[in-house]
Amino acid sequence: MEWHVQFRRDAVDHIDWHPNPEDAIEAACVLIDDGCDVYGLGTGPLTDSIDEDQIARIYALWARAKRPFGLCFGSV
Repeated sequence: MEWHVQFRRDAVDHIDWHPNPEDAIEAACVLIDDGCDVYGLGTGPLTDSIDEDQIARIYALWARAKRPFGLCFGSV
C-alpha cells in the first residue's frame, strides 16, 4: 500500500507517493527540515492522514536521532 506525503512549498500544495511508511516518514522529515509545511502523511485516500501534531512528534524524534544531544557539525 502506498503512503502519501502532503506538503506546501512556496505556497503551492504538493503530494508525493512512497512505497512504504519508512520512506514516507523520511521524506516528510526532510521536507520539514527544508522549511516545507507537511500537513498530511498516511495511506490510501488523502483524507486518511496522520494529524499534524503527530507529524510534529515524529519529526522531533527524527531530528533528535539525526542530531543527538543537539550537536550540529556544520558551520558555527
